[in-house]
Amino acid sequence: MSFINTNELCTGCNKCIRNCPVFPSNSAVENNKVNVVLDACIDCGECIDVCTHNAREYTDDTKEFFDAVKNGQKITVVIAPAFIANYPTQYKRILGYLKELGVSHIYSVSFGADICTWGYLKYFEKTGKKGMISSPCPAVVDYIEKYRKELIEYMMPVYSPVMCMAKYLKKYEHITEKIAFLSPCIAKKSEINDKNCEQLISYNVTFNNFMDYIGDAYKTAREYNDELAYGLGSMYPMPGGLKENVKWFLGEDVSVRQVEGEHEAYRFLDEYKPSSDSPIMIDILNCGNGCLFGTGTQSGVDGQKVYAEMSRQRKIAKTEAKKTRFKVQKISSWTENASPQERYKALCRQFENLNLNDFVRNYTDRKIDINTPSATQQNEIFRDMNKITSEQQCIDCGCYGYDSCKEMVKAIYNGINRKENCIYYIKSVVENERDEISKLREMEKENQIKKDEMIAEIVKQFESIGSGIAELSKANDTSAGEATDISKMVSEISERCNELTDSLGVISEFIDVFKSTSENITGIAGQTNMLSLNASIEAARAGESGRGFAVVAGQIGKLADETKTLIIQNNNKADETLPKMQLCIELIKNLVNDIESINEKVAAIAATTEEISAQSQSLQMMSGDIEESVKLI
Repeated sequence: MSFINTNELCTGCNKCIRNCPVFPSNSAVENNKVNVVLDACIDCGECIDVCTHNAREYTDDTKEFFDAVKNGQKITVVIAPAFIANYPTQYKRILGYLKELGVSHIYSVSFGADICTWGYLKYFEKTGKKGMISSPCPAVVDYIEKYRKELIEYMMPVYSPVMCMAKYLKKYEHITEKIAFLSPCIAKKSEINDKNCEQLISYNVTFNNFMDYIGDAYKTAREYNDELAYGLGSMYPMPGGLKENVKWFLGEDVSVRQVEGEHEAYRFLDEYKPSSDSPIMIDILNCGNGCLFGTGTQSGVDGQKVYAEMSRQRKIAKTEAKKTRFKVQKISSWTENASPQERYKALCRQFENLNLNDFVRNYTDRKIDINTPSATQQNEIFRDMNKITSEQQCIDCGCYGYDSCKEMVKAIYNGINRKENCIYYIKSVVENERDEISKLREMEKENQIKKDEMIAEIVKQFESIGSGIAELSKANDTSAGEATDISKMVSEISERCNELTDSLGVISEFIDVFKSTSENITGIAGQTNMLSLNASIEAARAGESGRGFAVVAGQIGKLADETKTLIIQNNNKADETLPKMQLCIELIKNLVNDIESINEKVAAIAATTEEISAQSQSLQMMSGDIEESVKLI
């Protein structure tokens, strides 16, 4: 599993893909970013070096290490020999600072490198095999286990220097506490976690994060030296450092192939086929400048001073007597004047108490499958990318990070890239869209003409509607006025009917009085008739002398009868007229009620007409606004 990841600063520029030596380690399919495929990545660090956006970062165990120390845990620190080269003047004070923090022991991995060299030489002596690949670089080990499993049998079955150091401390120095590695390498975390390395080391603390963490805190610390003597193992971080060690003991004539660099190393491994003509060993490292400027080192360190310090360390290893926990020998393993054979014998005597099997390791086939599309599948993907002709399929612009269009097809087939990252595809889509836009523009022109015609017709219709609404509004105004006039007239009729009702009431009262008077007159006529009868009787008694009186009495009686008859006739007429007068009064009252109801309805019609008129005016205004808006389209 990788310890490199992509942060939010990624712009999807594909520079990491272009420079990554491992095909499936980057995925450019989500959020326009290029993410690390954790299982496929070998932590070579090339993407961190080339990313100008600082979008790639790594994790190590620096914080966990310092937290453990501060919590009082006993920890031994082993330091890569590249550390003294990077910080030659600060080295001893930094070691003193670690001791002040509570670190139990501090050892240089150079001693472990000496054991590693001894293990290599013993293996060559025992097997006589050639073409073996060195094991110190974890990125190289990861690459072989994941992508060149056929080379696993040619991997040197000996621990790397740091693992040799850790194994020695635990087995022979009986250190039981956790071990932290002050390391120049991101990928060492992968080696530490490898089940084939027995969990000998607990923390990978890179130079860069370590120095950032402590800052200037070490400057007041007392100086301290590492605790074990060592020889040319201090040269391991140099390009060809292992090669130098092997030749030191086997002679300059021995053939050792030296390969360094993120691209050179893996290109070599892809082409490498061990044979009887192969060199005795391949000294191969991921980083072009070896571990001196490994992936976990600080930038800005003066390279010239680093190499100068390495030269000084070489001179010290070859000329100075070293304190050792092993027995003193007449000829040291590091004596420059001794022959390679004598040095090798001395090295074997130095480590005669070690068991080679304690430093032997295994490797695991962790093959990452990279699927290759068939010709049919490849052509399908090409068609999907709008690459139809053979020329289009071999543009090989590299914009997506791969060297060829076929590599891009393979990436798409394996699900780690997508056609949208191909500039040719984007251009073809743009061109197709441009053609479509041209067609759409022509259609738009035609549609615009039709639309203009339709708009003109709509405007005309709106003008007609507006005119109709205006006429309707005018008619409504007229109707409203007429309704108002009718209402006034009906009100006047209602008033006249009320007056007529009053007059009929007066007449009815008069008829009642008339009838009463007629009845009185009838009574008087009756009395007069009685008087006339009495007068006639008296005239008859008077005889001839009363004849004139009798005539008068007769005439009076006749008049009384006629009056009575006339009064009776009038009363009969009054009796007939009075109910009809009452009926007229009732009819007039009903008429008044109807007129009032009509008046209310006319008033309502007038109000509605006014409302319709107001709405018509509003519609007329809206029609005008719509007409203006349509004209602006």
